[in-house]
This record gives sequence, C-alpha cells and structure tokens, in this order.
Amino acid sequence: MLNPARVAWFGGGGIAPAIEYMKANGFIGEAIAVNPKRAEIAGLACVPSAADLPWTPDIAVLVIPKEAVIETVRALSGKDCGGVVCITSGFSESADGAARQAELVEAAGEMPVIGPNCPGIANFLDGNAFMMDHFGNHAPAKGVAVISNGGAYLSDLGCADRSQPIAYMIGLGNQAMVSVASMLDAVLDDARVTAVNVYFEGIADVAKLSQAAAKAARKGIPVVAIKGGRSEAGTRAAQSHTASLSGDAAVASALFRRFGWIEVTTPSEAIETVKMLSFTPIPMGMKTGFITSSGSYAVLGGDIAEKAGLQMVPPSAEAAPAIEAALPAYVGPANPLDISDAHSWPQGDQLPIYQAFAQDDYDLFAQVMCYPPEGGWDMSTWDATTGALAEAKGNCPAAFVNTLAEALPRAARDRMIASGMAPLQGIEDGLRAVAHAVRYGAMRDLLEPETMLLGAEDCPAYQPGRTLSEAEAKTRLAEAGLDVPRQWVVLGPDNLMEIPCTCAVKAIVPGLLHKTEAGAVALNIAPEDLPAAISVMAGRLAEQELEAECFLIEEMIEAPVGELLVGIRHVPGIGLTLTLAIGGIAVELMQDTTTLIMPAPRPDIEAALRGLKLAPLILGYRGRPAADLTATLDVIEALCAFTAEHPEVAELEVNPLLLTRNRSVIADAVLTLKG
Repeated sequence: MLNPARVAWFGGGGIAPAIEYMKANGFIGEAIAVNPKRAEIAGLACVPSAADLPWTPDIAVLVIPKEAVIETVRALSGKDCGGVVCITSGFSESADGAARQAELVEAAGEMPVIGPNCPGIANFLDGNAFMMDHFGNHAPAKGVAVISNGGAYLSDLGCADRSQPIAYMIGLGNQAMVSVASMLDAVLDDARVTAVNVYFEGIADVAKLSQAAAKAARKGIPVVAIKGGRSEAGTRAAQSHTASLSGDAAVASALFRRFGWIEVTTPSEAIETVKMLSFTPIPMGMKTGFITSSGSYAVLGGDIAEKAGLQMVPPSAEAAPAIEAALPAYVGPANPLDISDAHSWPQGDQLPIYQAFAQDDYDLFAQVMCYPPEGGWDMSTWDATTGALAEAKGNCPAAFVNTLAEALPRAARDRMIASGMAPLQGIEDGLRAVAHAVRYGAMRDLLEPETMLLGAEDCPAYQPGRTLSEAEAKTRLAEAGLDVPRQWVVLGPDNLMEIPCTCAVKAIVPGLLHKTEAGAVALNIAPEDLPAAISVMAGRLAEQELEAECFLIEEMIEAPVGELLVGIRHVPGIGLTLTLAIGGIAVELMQDTTTLIMPAPRPDIEAALRGLKLAPLILGYRGRPAADLTATLDVIEALCAFTAEHPEVAELEVNPLLLTRNRSVIADAVLTLKG
C-alpha cells in the first residue's frame, strides 16, 4: 500500500484535486477512477464499479457515501485488492457509526483498511500521494515518517515552509484495522526513514506499539511523540486523586518515557525537533557552545537554553586568549559568546573566532541570530557568519537557531543543510529541539528494547465498581503484610472497647472520601476522650445531613518526616500505572506528580520519586530529618505487587503514606474494585 503500482480512486468530482495532487507528486503507476455516472475524472478513465476494474489494485481510495462503503470493501476484498484507504467518515467517530465500523472490518476480511475517517497516505520518497487535500510537495532522499490520527496535524507539518524532510505522511483516522503501531512497525523497515513523528489522539494496540518501540530502539531511530486531548476522568476523579493525577496525558507521557521517545507539545516544536534529528549528527552530551551577535540574544537565548537543560561552560583558560585576540576589542570571551558586529566581517576574518572557540571540547554548537527577510538587508553577512561556523565546527553537531520562526530564507536553510547544520526556526522551539536531540543522544545507547514490551492485551476495559471503606481497604492491605496503624471499628460512643493509646478517629460515611473537609477526622484523642470526640463528630455530620455507619479508631503515628501519595490503577489497554506525589495539600497546590507504567524496576521508581520537585522535603532538605527511603520503596513495591496479584482491583490510592525515620505507614487508603 505504501508503494503501489496500481491505484483505484472511488468517488465523484470532489476527488479531482486529490488525483491532481497524486500526479504532481510523481506517481508513475497505473491509475483509474470508479464512478457509475462519469467517463473520466481529472484525466483518469472511469469504470462503473469495483467489479468492472480491469486489474486488481494494490490500493483503493474510497471517497464515497458511507452507505456504499461496506459493499465496496467487500467487493474489493473479493478481488484480492492490496488494501483500502477509507477517507469516508460516519463510522465510530459518529454517534451511530460503531456498528457500521464493525461491519466494515468484517467485510474487509484479511484485506487491510486504513481509516475510515482518515485524510489518506503519502510516500514522498517514491512519489506516491493518495490524500484528500494538499499536504505540501516533498521529495527528500530520506526523512521523517509522520503518522497521525487526523489530517490537521499532517497539514501543519506538511505545509509549513521550514525545510522539514518529510518522507511519509500517514493519516490513520479511526484505526479500525491499521493502528499507529502497525504503521510505525512498517515504516521502520525503510532505511531511508531518519526519524518518526507520531501524533496521538487516542492510544490503541499498546502491546504491538511496545513491540514497534523496541524495534525503533534496536534500529536507533528516534520517535517524536505528541499527545492531543485531555483526560475526562469522570467517575474515578470523584473517587480519588489517582485517576485525575494520572489521566490520559500523564499516562501517555509515562508510556513515551518507557519507550525512550521524545515528547513535544506543539506541531512547531515537532518540526524543529525532527529537523535537528535529521540534518546534523545526534549530540552525545549537553556541553553547548552558544554563539550569537547580540547581547540580548546571549541573555535571552542563554536563559531559554539553560532552562531546556543545555550546559554552557565558560571558555577554558587555554581557549580564552585566542578567542579574545580574534574578537572586536570591546567584547570578550564568554559562553554564550557575543561576537557583536564581527558577524558583518568576511567569512575568512570571522573564521579565527570560531576556530578559537571550537578549541574547547563542546558536544555541539548553537548559533542564535536572526536573518533579515527576503528583500531586506544584504544577507551576505549572515551567510558569512553561518559559513564560518560550518567550517570551524568540523564533525561536531551544530544548529543555527533563527530567533523568529518566519524569517529564515529557504536559500539560507539549504546552505546550512548542505554544510551539516540544522536550520531551526523560532528561538524557543529551536533551543528545545536542540535539547531534545541531546537528551535522546544521551539515552539512546542505554535503551533496553526488551524492557519496553507490554502485554496490554490482558487489560480490557472495565467499569469501576464498589469502593471499599477505609477500614475494609486497610484490613486487606494489612492481611497482605503492609504496615497500617492498629485499628478498632466501633458503631458509636456507647460500645467502645478498651483502647490503650492516643488515637485518630475517622467517621466511615458511604460515599464520603474526603473526610477532613466534612469534619470527619479528629486527631490526637486520648482514650478517655474518645466517647465525647465521637459524639461531637456525629453531631457535626448530622448538620450536613450525613450519617456514619461506623467509626474507625487508629493509633496515632509518630510525627512523620513527610507524606507521600501512592496511586495505582489498571488503565484499559495499557495495564498498571503507578503515580507518585508528595502527599497532603501539596498535591492540590503544586500538581507535582509523576507516573510510571508498571512493571518498573526499583531504580526507576526511586528516580521518579527523587525527580519530584518537592522530593527534598522527604530527603533531608536543609538539615531536616530524612525519611527511610528504603522502607518507602519497599512499601511502594509491595502496593504494586498487591494490585498486580489482585486483578479485581481497579484502583488503589494511599494518601497519605506517612514517612517516618524508620517506617512508612499507610494512614489512609481508597480501594475500588472493578464492576
């Protein structure tokens, strides 16, 4: 389907622009149109139906009413058609289309269908474009495969004037049969693909996606991923923080990290990142030689570069004198290096500056300036300074970052590409792209493809069922060997047993999960004060028209060093996810969380925990006592094991996990079963 010799177009006059686009991109095979009322469309002869085709197509493109799709697909399957691109909408994306899509899959049999509700596919490397819109003209010798659910993202990347090297452009629509995973696996077999960019709206077929991710890692092909849409957490968000803190976006990010993929947030950031990955060698370190011709760009660009994670160390004592000797008298050696008006010198006069600067062992160079627009100032001075860096850099990776996205002329970009420099556009997107490439270079050789594999087919969709009371949840966790406070459950103040310690009292009210706000928690209650505390709490609840079915009394734990939220849930199609956050109100205020796909090795869990912004609060910040990190990791792993061993559990949240100097105690727990 990606390199066909014969294509059949099904549709009316509306397909004429698509046929012209196919021709403009150089398709040299046989093509025919199928329409019962026309003799030709856009120069292609028409036949009335699939049964009248004079040969078996390698690919058929359907732009016909949804009511005609099923029988057309059935007929093409019967003719052993290589595959169908179904551009027609009105299937699972519509309110009444799910059954129609299932019927479409049944009619296709073994024949692959891309779509439905997709914009089409293009293989620009071989001159094949079968798309229902204009997505740019591309004819690279090698480049990036762009895979997307829909067409707008493809249009943004395809039609931008940024020298992006697009090899494939594939819109998959509803993924009724051909998923992102299947297509990613296919394009990775093309040695001309330098990188892959995937836009997800929904993530499906995760087990196969993990296999494709492992394949990309083995081949050393970087994948740039972007996830559109936010989680609609629904019922689970009302039950606990875990579902909202580890919604679709957080889980997708965790999945991308598991695969070693580069995550970006905008199409422009994706464009600049794939350019950086394609036009210059992958950097193998963060040590950056930053060069500009403006003090403002040195300050602003340095701030952005440092925030992105690039490291700019000053010139060495050995290099500094040579740099100073080559610079204008009123500027000195530094990194970022401001060459001031020396950028207007001839290339040969600038070369000593760059050669002196390049004496130090930088991992890459970033040149930050702004070309004038076409028809503006004489560009030769800018060409001279970029040419001087290109000559001085040797084989070191280098990027030219134009501060404005729209002001870098194509001719200048072409010269940079030919010299082995990546021409990046927009100071923020450009410097982030450099940093993405650097981080990918640092981790590429450390990726372990076998650890990426997931068996997500064992995680079907489910409906959340009954949520256990805190007392029930803790009893189950205690039976599994986890550390919970000693507890007693009473119906009211009149049936108290002898309790030997200072306690916490909690009202167990069906459906009430956030007890503190309702006044359903009292702390540091002496045994003799328990009857009064329970009576006062019951009265406070009655004022809110709430009634406790019982009261949970627990021994108080010594003052903790800190608190942690540990949330684990089954995500349909993916499996268990683990969410960590500093507990208490910090979760609400800071949204400082991290999510991992399980199973994850203990070092990864520890790294995720240490990576929280507020982690220093539990690790001994400014001489404060530190929590027992070993005990904390033991409990986290035990909670993950408990959930894995009990597939009936939909979600488990511990908040807070009280961290002391020698214990990690489950102070509150919410456990929801699958319906």
